[in-house]
Amino acid sequence: MNPSKRVILIRGGLLDRETRVTKIIKSLSDHGYEVILLCWDQGYCPSPRSERSEAGTLYKEIQFKLKNKWGFSGYVILHSIWWIYVFFWLIVNDWDIAHGVQITCSVPAIIAGKIKRKPVIYDILDVYEDSISPPRIIRDKLLAIDKLFMRMSSAIVLADEGEIEEVGGIPNSRVVTIYDSPFTTKKLDLFHRSNKDFILFFAGILSKKKSLNLDKIFRAIEPLDGVKVIIAGYSDFFGSIIEEIKDWEMKLPNKIQFIGEISHAEVLERSAKADALFVLRDSQVLVNKYICGSKILESMMCGRPIIVNKGTSTARIVEKQNCGVIVDANNVEEIRNAISKLKADRFFCDQLGNNGRIAYERFYSWDIMKDRLISLYNNLLDQ
Repeated sequence: MNPSKRVILIRGGLLDRETRVTKIIKSLSDHGYEVILLCWDQGYCPSPRSERSEAGTLYKEIQFKLKNKWGFSGYVILHSIWWIYVFFWLIVNDWDIAHGVQITCSVPAIIAGKIKRKPVIYDILDVYEDSISPPRIIRDKLLAIDKLFMRMSSAIVLADEGEIEEVGGIPNSRVVTIYDSPFTTKKLDLFHRSNKDFILFFAGILSKKKSLNLDKIFRAIEPLDGVKVIIAGYSDFFGSIIEEIKDWEMKLPNKIQFIGEISHAEVLERSAKADALFVLRDSQVLVNKYICGSKILESMMCGRPIIVNKGTSTARIVEKQNCGVIVDANNVEEIRNAISKLKADRFFCDQLGNNGRIAYERFYSWDIMKDRLISLYNNLLDQ
């Protein structure tokens, strides 16, 4: 433990919809670190929930209040001001280690770290150049700059080791993969289900940019009896698909239910109560192809099988751990057959879920990720 060590966590948003950073805060606080969260309040509509409770109380939050009223374009324009703020805050104040989440927060921290000779962790949730999908020539130039800062960082944290392939190698000798594994203080009932229908559940950001293929799952269940899809989530500034979901809900009112935004704790509760989960993100989108995301990890924690699209990092884990069914998201008949098989064969369905739960406990749990995180911090500070 390093009780006197001050950590500056830097995130370009508040904790209201954040789960990964809350887990990092709690893990560091529990191990004696003094944690300060430096975050940007962009003034979005307040969320009906907050994940702050999961972070605990042993941290300090400093909010940079600069309202963004123009969506993604405003985010780009205002970013230079955010960087200046972060840089000077780090120069003026005392700290022992900084942890920037995404390139959008890491650049000023890395520069300040070089000046003050302090370690800085660059946490790559997803490759930013692929999340905004610029033209290839611009993407390559941005990635070259990104790799410069990867090289300058004291360590790199990845959300999935597939990101190494995505960027063509990471120029840093200290790379640690920390999956966005779920964590909850509530006890989940993983063994008793009393659903009248076979429940398929999905929760996440309902953005056009994500290419979720929800329409394919809706078409797949349309002729099936005793099957229901429950969708939870919210939109972002890349374009919402909520209205499309509501249109399908009106078309198939007994088969589709949209419940809006819910807390992460409720996501896990509903995942445990469901019969199966699904995530059919388009594999042509690079962030889908190389990053497994949290849905597969939630299904594994809750012991539920998951239906996934081929060619994704999620499918790689499903195949390795035999914890779900891999389909072609563009083949509605194939999706329908997968749902029918899971519904008809309870033993098969439960066995896949059990496989996922065992793999979660052995390889993917947050306790394992937390140990990696604390070990990284201790090693950097010991140097």
